[in-house]
Amino acid sequence: MQQHRRPFIGRLARAAALSGLAALTLVVALPLVARARATADAPPMTLEWVLTPDGLRWYRQALPPGYDPEAGPYPVVFLFHGGGGNALQAAGAYGVIDEALARGYVAIAPEGSGALGGPPLFSLETWNAGNCCSYAQEQGIDDVAFFEAMVVKLVGSAAVDPERVYVTGMSNGAMMSYRLAAERPDLVTAAAPVAGVLGIDTPPVGPVPLFAIHGLLDENVPFWGGVGIGVSQTDYASQLDSLLPFVAVNGGALPAGPIELDQALVFVAPGPARGADTIYYLALDGGHSWPGTAPGPASPLASVHATPATPLIFDFFDLHRGQ
Repeated sequence: MQQHRRPFIGRLARAAALSGLAALTLVVALPLVARARATADAPPMTLEWVLTPDGLRWYRQALPPGYDPEAGPYPVVFLFHGGGGNALQAAGAYGVIDEALARGYVAIAPEGSGALGGPPLFSLETWNAGNCCSYAQEQGIDDVAFFEAMVVKLVGSAAVDPERVYVTGMSNGAMMSYRLAAERPDLVTAAAPVAGVLGIDTPPVGPVPLFAIHGLLDENVPFWGGVGIGVSQTDYASQLDSLLPFVAVNGGALPAGPIELDQALVFVAPGPARGADTIYYLALDGGHSWPGTAPGPASPLASVHATPATPLIFDFFDLHRGQ
């Protein structure tokens, strides 16, 4: 762990050491179609493209203040939107892009695919995260290849550090983050899925730091797995079945109990493998939502009283800086 750790992660590390926590018990469940709510606060982002096996794919890009390619390399964060949403909606909904830029990250919000996806509409887009979701999954879109193509391009064109590549996302975007962490730990430095589950049957191929976040009251995908109230009718994995494979590959074991925060329980599994900690944040008052955001039509049970997730995610990313 770096000595510059921020207060929240510092508290977790000290509490884990004092109480002998060795790993994580709970796991996140994913609801599918919670669209990211568009806000007027979305920061300016340029529209970029990259060539993939599925043709041209699109993403939004923002560079930090004072960006100078000669001063790089820069860390980069990828924010994957929820099912039925798009990049700009996600960019304005959770504060991830603003937080990234304030901390000196290059910020990327990829566009999913759909019958109305891509220019000019960029509407009703999804990700192929394995067993979900909708158009992208049904058409077998290779979103893992899309991610790899973006990383390769950004390393060459935006002075991005290949050792500091971070992924996060909401709902279907969280599922995509899980899949990338499981299948491409060579590309992903750390992952922070919010309201998502692992949608593939194969175990992670290598260790990767993981900070998984979920609301206890989420009904789109049940805490214990199965089919929720959302439109996808996907039989989701349980939270336990999603997270334990990462605890195992990261070298952890089950913890004795949680650390208590405001309206949240946090379970920590320090990982000796590649410094790959596994952390689970359970928002006790949250539904299918991003903790700290305001309630809306898609997230009536937003965990407004829980510790906001976005700064914690970046504290976690800042601690895990690759090899």
